[in-house]
Amino acid sequence: MLTLGRSLNKLALVSTPRIASVTSCTIRHYASVGNEDHTKRNNALNKDNAPQLDKLDAILDFPTEKPKSLDQPKLFTSHRPSEVVLNAVTDIIDSPLNASEQSNLMKKALVIKRVVTMNGKGKQPSMYALVVVGNGNGLAGYGEGKDEEASRAVRKATNRAIKNLRYFERYDDRTLAMDLTHKFHATTLELRSRPPGFGIRTNHYVHEICRCIGIQDISAKVRGSTTPMNVIKATFEALSHQKQPQDIAKMRGKKLADVQHVYYGGQ
Repeated sequence: MLTLGRSLNKLALVSTPRIASVTSCTIRHYASVGNEDHTKRNNALNKDNAPQLDKLDAILDFPTEKPKSLDQPKLFTSHRPSEVVLNAVTDIIDSPLNASEQSNLMKKALVIKRVVTMNGKGKQPSMYALVVVGNGNGLAGYGEGKDEEASRAVRKATNRAIKNLRYFERYDDRTLAMDLTHKFHATTLELRSRPPGFGIRTNHYVHEICRCIGIQDISAKVRGSTTPMNVIKATFEALSHQKQPQDIAKMRGKKLADVQHVYYGGQ
């Protein structure tokens, strides 16, 4: 055992100078290679292919001068896809109203909820929206929209509501000409005309519809189903089926002046 230990120590002492010499040679080799690369890089920069920083580059720099004409070539091309996006909602609405009148309309999103459609793929969730629009001067309408996103559903419903605008007659530009009772599915709606200064004392859905139309004095009672869609549709149907003062006068056997206090534009 002692003989084996002495032989190993001798072997280590003999091999150590060789390892040190190999390491020093490797360091000298890499140092020489690094000096050569540095020299090549300096020689390349001193040639004519070095970047000219005092001139504008066609790719890296933007032109500082404004184009004198629109026929100059563009540096960057548009990356917009050429395909038309399906199921897109645009702001261009085919309506008798111009763009400024459409922007001034009162828009009320009365119903926004999540619905589920069942098909072969299973349950497909989506968002449903019902929007009422009006100018506050007798013109109003409602629309329904459905989409995967709530914002897009509201935009669809708003566009359809603007397309479905209709005019509603108002007595003295503030209330109804007569009391109404209308039934829509399981909802029974009672609308009553009121004197000046009474205000709008109705269901909150009917309240928003009256504000969009411009009715200021009215009371209402909702009986039966109070589902928002039924109440809104019942209100629009009831207001569209109301009788005019001339029809009421003919039905009662009286003159129009006896029914309507505004006679030929005079008080």
